[in-house]
Amino acid sequence: MEEKREMSNQRLKAGVRRIRERKAFILFPVLYVALMIAVMFMLRILLQKMGEPYSGKIFEIALYVFIAEMIFAGLLGIIQMLGKPFGAQRIEGELLDVGFTDSEGESPMLISRTRDKNGYILEFYSQRIPFVRYEDHIAEIETALNIKIVDVLPGRDKQHTIIKAVNGNGGKKNMIMWSDEKLSADDFVLVLGESYFGIESIDISTTPHVLIGGGSGSGKSKLLKLLLMEARKKNAVIYLSDFKGGVDYPAIWHKACHIITEPEELDKQLARILQIMEERKLLLVDAGTPNISEYNKKTGSDLSRIIVACDEIAEVLDKTGLDKDQKALIGQIESKFSTIARLGRAFGIHLMFATQRPDADVLKGQIKNNIGYRICGRADKVLSQIILDNSEGAEKISPNDQGMFLTNTGVLFKGYYVEDECLEGVDYDGETGD
Repeated sequence: MEEKREMSNQRLKAGVRRIRERKAFILFPVLYVALMIAVMFMLRILLQKMGEPYSGKIFEIALYVFIAEMIFAGLLGIIQMLGKPFGAQRIEGELLDVGFTDSEGESPMLISRTRDKNGYILEFYSQRIPFVRYEDHIAEIETALNIKIVDVLPGRDKQHTIIKAVNGNGGKKNMIMWSDEKLSADDFVLVLGESYFGIESIDISTTPHVLIGGGSGSGKSKLLKLLLMEARKKNAVIYLSDFKGGVDYPAIWHKACHIITEPEELDKQLARILQIMEERKLLLVDAGTPNISEYNKKTGSDLSRIIVACDEIAEVLDKTGLDKDQKALIGQIESKFSTIARLGRAFGIHLMFATQRPDADVLKGQIKNNIGYRICGRADKVLSQIILDNSEGAEKISPNDQGMFLTNTGVLFKGYYVEDECLEGVDYDGETGD
């Protein structure tokens, strides 16, 4: 009995929330009250016409009490009805059919079902079904409701659970083509792709460095190209290390970026970038500004952001089989990367790395720990653990799904597919922006 009362209260609370969120729903209780008041006056007139004893005070008081009780009970019923989402009975029944129930054989109660762009957000309530059971029975829930679960989140207490999902047949297209209309107007916000709940992007002015990991053919190089193309269109200066023979970056990229193919050249350019960082530090101190964005606003300057990118960082930092001098050179490069990772944000200097194997022998902890935004494409559990510090990349991305990625913030998205021709007319001018 107590549980039934609590479930009724949950419906009531959900109805109140729905009225607050969608003000138009207040019309239902208002119209009901108005109707009942009208009924009251009609009954009063009727009783007066019937004469004594029906027109007396006792009948009038009894009428008012009756109408008041009807109004109160009816309002509760209407609000509870608003707290029961469309299709709740069907959804709860389908969960019951597949055995997703509590110890008493009751399925969780659907509190709310809202649409969020491409997907749905379902909120469930149960006193006896813990959050972990939802996580452990994702497959059964997906089958029962014909949905694809994107994420399962704990609600406002241990009795509420939120499921983000799309229709079972409503997954992302095999390919979502990039167009320049998608380029963000916000200062250094770079668009990544589309999640089930909207556009996914990163603001490198606040999250300055990016690590993209994934197995061969996962689409990580395409995603890196997308970010670099957007950055270049926003007038960033790009230094791109490509030690794979240049097969992934045709001539159009050489016109738009500074392409580096040898470790010696990379070390030289990194030394120059660190010099620029020191110069910018003095400029910011003199201007009394904390970062490059505020400096440009205050002084009217146009210092460009600098992107240092590596497509397959393992090819750059792996010391396996190198002689003493070569190892020393890689050590210098590694040290410079580490300095940029720690200090680059305020001065508009950013790292973007892509790799298949970001293990400790390749990407030292000091560098990796200072890369706040990590993205994992199709991967095994080991690679996912290295990139995201969990195995969700392997669990949530199908082995056959190219171009799908999971961020370390838990967002699953399909990356935009960018053609090299998108860089047409964007030429590298050889300047650093200073």
